[in-house]
Amino acid sequence: MISFDLSEAQKKLQSKFHKIAETKLRPILVPIEQKPPGPIDAGYLKILAWENLNALFIPEKYGGKGLDNISVALLLEEIAWGSVDFASIYLANLHAIKTLLIAGSEKQKNKFLPLMMNPEKGIASFCPTEPRGGSDSSFFETTARQEKGFYILNGVKNPVINAGDASFYLVWANMENDQSRSGINIFIVPEGTDGLSYGPYYDKGGYRGVPIRPLILKDVCVSKDSLIGTIGSGYLTLMQVVDWGRAMVGATSVGIARAAIEIAVKHAKQRTIKKRPIISNQGISFLLADLSTQLEAARLLVWKACKLIDTGGDYTSASSMAKLFAAELAVHATSDGLMILGQEGICRFSLMNKLHNDALLTRITEGTSQIQKAIIASQL
Repeated sequence: MISFDLSEAQKKLQSKFHKIAETKLRPILVPIEQKPPGPIDAGYLKILAWENLNALFIPEKYGGKGLDNISVALLLEEIAWGSVDFASIYLANLHAIKTLLIAGSEKQKNKFLPLMMNPEKGIASFCPTEPRGGSDSSFFETTARQEKGFYILNGVKNPVINAGDASFYLVWANMENDQSRSGINIFIVPEGTDGLSYGPYYDKGGYRGVPIRPLILKDVCVSKDSLIGTIGSGYLTLMQVVDWGRAMVGATSVGIARAAIEIAVKHAKQRTIKKRPIISNQGISFLLADLSTQLEAARLLVWKACKLIDTGGDYTSASSMAKLFAAELAVHATSDGLMILGQEGICRFSLMNKLHNDALLTRITEGTSQIQKAIIASQL
């Protein structure tokens, strides 16, 4: 049976977080945009703590709520509608949690998952990306070597979301004696570990409220218990996490596109030329009709991917389709939105301009649009 109806619990969740997005995120969005690059804004940290957002994704076994993935997608859409910056900070946490759920030991889960529900410690960082690696995750220049019951890590992860704010980092590295996929492992590096430092914050066009900077590891020593999963399982775990993550980036992209379309429709109804609202012109109304149709399609692609995840199906292609279509829609919706708003949209700190700059980065996050096409083609 196929159903597009949300449960009463999902409707309540959707309504609750739309109100939070409208009353708490939207009002601080542009002021944060105007600040120089830096750590996570205090306003975002308060919302994350007050709403105990990480607990929604953590299974009940570890003290959380254990929402299904469609519910998580609904939540991310609403949050991104209010602030994609906040959604990106939160989604970095979910990536770290997902990694622990897939490959972490019971000891690691019992230690670090409750930490994610601590209001003062609930920030984590997911660190596979490297400067020269790009979309290739089959090898990492960051290395690990084993010494007397410890691992010594050296390298640079860049760019890294939440670097400097996180209570722990999940770092992907190749063993020094194995530069193949079989040599990739994941290590938990707690904040304050000797040898851990950070580069300068990125001064970005989009995602300006998201702290992104290099993570530098110089002879960082961690215990054997810091290894996540079995030896050599890091590559497979990463592929599982990013396959899941693409559906969630699709959900945030739907939130951006929806926000842009709503702003454009409102403006087109209010803006008049010769006493006629510009939405009465087919050049505008047909454009908005196309975008609204594509928005529904993007959301359903996200829900399909999430349903497959929840039911244990093969979601690799579906997740890439959702991410590809929704990210491209976010770019088109915000670009067309700027055209419809005209001079009202071109100001540096207008909301539509902010949405457009953020949308451009969704094409890159979790694999470029070209990478998504390659994945989809490989599954044909």
